[in-house]
Amino acid sequence: MTTAQLLTPEAALGWLRSLSVDIREVAVLDASGAVVAGDASLAGPPRGSRVLVARSDRHWVVVRHGRKALTGLLQADLEAALGALEEG
Repeated sequence: MTTAQLLTPEAALGWLRSLSVDIREVAVLDASGAVVAGDASLAGPPRGSRVLVARSDRHWVVVRHGRKALTGLLQADLEAALGALEEG
């Protein structure tokens, strides 16, 4: 994915889910922490174990993952999805 490609919140979630078999829940939140797309259980400030976040002034992308996730790679994917959201 390049930053020239734009994603809607729904497309960002689909793209992230396609990259990892161990994503349990995923959501895009607005700046206030309200769910724009994805799992409602991730609303508000990120909490709990196995949670990764990429955040900007406009969005948060939040993933709760299992033990088999490659967290460094998944974090990079979150940052790429966030970048594609921000371009839109």
